Amino acid sequence: MKHIIFTCFLFLMLPSCMPKELPTVLDQSEGYALMKVSHLTTKEELQSMSSKLAEQGITIDYSSSEFFDDGKLRNLILSVVTPDGNKGSTNADLVTLQFKYFGFLYQKNGQPSFKIGTIE
Repeated sequence: MKHIIFTCFLFLMLPSCMPKELPTVLDQSEGYALMKVSHLTTKEELQSMSSKLAEQGITIDYSSSEFFDDGKLRNLILSVVTPDGNKGSTNADLVTLQFKYFGFLYQKNGQPSFKIGTIE
């Protein structure tokens, strides 16, 4: 009986251990930027987002991040500077990136005006 219960429990828990499908997100408008990255984010996507954010006066540095041979993110080390002078940094390893988004939120006239780290 214990083996049956354990087997059922194992099959119920197995899907929760699988990495989530978290596509890369960049949402921009006047005075607003939201960037969310995960284990699926590639170096090329980060390069593209960096260029787009620079047009808005936002500087990101991900140069210390690590990538797999296929270009996907292995270890995130990110720093951000906004046009208003807000600064922050965050980091996340592969295991964390498989289950949560990391990045930043900038809202010129919002509350909070700047947030970096885990992003919902």
